[in-house]
Amino acid sequence: TDINGNNSIVSPELDGIGTGLQNTLEIVSGCSETPIAASEALAYESEGYSDWYLPSKDELMEMYNTLGNGRPEGSIGVFENNWYWSSSEYNLNFAWYVYFYNGLTSGNDKHITDNVRVIRAF
Repeated sequence: TDINGNNSIVSPELDGIGTGLQNTLEIVSGCSETPIAASEALAYESEGYSDWYLPSKDELMEMYNTLGNGRPEGSIGVFENNWYWSSSEYNLNFAWYVYFYNGLTSGNDKHITDNVRVIRAF
């Protein structure tokens, strides 16, 4: 799904660990279109938990390094070797995403459809 429709919510300082939930809430608050990745993440329920959100860029990189191909032992997170969106903005029209094949980060047009992986704090 696309990251946030036709809206731009610029919060470039919110890339760090612990900022994904705030980013996701800001995206949903600033975007009237549904469904989008952020609204779907907030609505997601699994195994009795309903507190899911899109990871920030740094949270997504941590997932790559600890669950994905960035692990010395290889991926245990069942990630595709593909791009995954973060909730962090790159600039007005682009958001950060991570390539789970090799950990490359880049900004891409928010309207591009690509993978997401929701997370929750615990």
